[in-house]
Amino acid sequence: MISSVRVQNKLELDAGRRTSRRELLKFLALSSAAGLLLPNPLAHASLRPANRITDLRVWTAPDHTRVVFDLSQVAKHSLIKLSNPERIVVDLQDAYMDVNPQRMNQTDSVVTRIRASNLAPNVVRTIFELNEEIRPRSFVLKATGDKGHRLVLDLLRKDYVEAKKNPEPAKKGNNSRDVTIVIDPGHGGEDPGAIGFGGTMEKDVVLQVALKLARQINQIPGFQAQLTRTGDYYVSLNRRVALARLHGADLFVSLHADAFRTGNAQGASVYTLSERGKPAPDRAISNLVQHENDADLIGGVDFALVPDPEVRGILMDLSQRDSLNRALVFGKKLLQEMGSVPSMSLHFNEVKQAGFAVLKAPDVPSVLVELAFLSNRREENLLRQPAHQETLARALASGTRKFVTSSLLA
Repeated sequence: MISSVRVQNKLELDAGRRTSRRELLKFLALSSAAGLLLPNPLAHASLRPANRITDLRVWTAPDHTRVVFDLSQVAKHSLIKLSNPERIVVDLQDAYMDVNPQRMNQTDSVVTRIRASNLAPNVVRTIFELNEEIRPRSFVLKATGDKGHRLVLDLLRKDYVEAKKNPEPAKKGNNSRDVTIVIDPGHGGEDPGAIGFGGTMEKDVVLQVALKLARQINQIPGFQAQLTRTGDYYVSLNRRVALARLHGADLFVSLHADAFRTGNAQGASVYTLSERGKPAPDRAISNLVQHENDADLIGGVDFALVPDPEVRGILMDLSQRDSLNRALVFGKKLLQEMGSVPSMSLHFNEVKQAGFAVLKAPDVPSVLVELAFLSNRREENLLRQPAHQETLARALASGTRKFVTSSLLA
């Protein structure tokens, strides 16, 4: 039989424990309300990192796959390459995954599966399972304009990396070869370009027109078209210039669609590079140049194979001056053909010159065509229509043919 004294002592002890627990909880509540720091184990259990991974997107290009993590803040990360089987591991510090699980199912021709988990408290590990060997590179982009912080992962295909080491540009000067027109659909992938009132993205409509233009040019005897991109992926500005020279371009046509702060601006424009490479004094043109060049650092052409710097400078100047003169004539032919289309209007009746980075191949006559204003509701609607896109492509193909047949390129 248990004595009444022992029972009483046990009741008092239990009551004391309950009181102590209540006092502890009360103390923690008051401390939290007062802004005091909680003990580390309790803090980690109740608080998430401030940096959220809000989205994950995959873009497929012929030579690489681009993966973009959208972040609420700049994040530290590490990259690990594993073999047998091929995998890429990305660890993001002080972050947590706030992505719809369906977004993790994005794959392409190289990435077969994406998995994410918490490696440790506040560390997110993302594993990309691959079906071939690649060379990875990663970089962080800070928030700019309407873009938030991003971590970009490029998975370069091995055959592209090897080809880039020893590129073989097409040779010019063979009269029996086809005239090569390189068509450059602006923007792509992460870079949508201008966006219309109805949500039309510049990158989409210029690609659609470019594909139609390439088909029409390929139907002209003695002509062939090459594209700097054939899908929705990003190509750097200097890479676009390099592709023009790699294909041995006789002409380079970069297609874009403009936007302005009001919906009244309308019509197509044609630009060539100014002789000094600087924007024209017109403020609207300066803003346009800034917008198009913001996508990348200004690209250039390597004349390092010419040993004498003075000779190299003279050759560059002569080459660029000749190309600029040809580009001006080429641009006039395009304007004449586009101006003859009843459904189209011209924003400028003459070729303008400005410092677009994508026009800086000194040995290739290059033009940049602004097809319409997406900020104009009528032109945005027209530019979405396949029939109007065909009309645009036909005018550009006709202007190109007339320039070639009337010049020394014929």
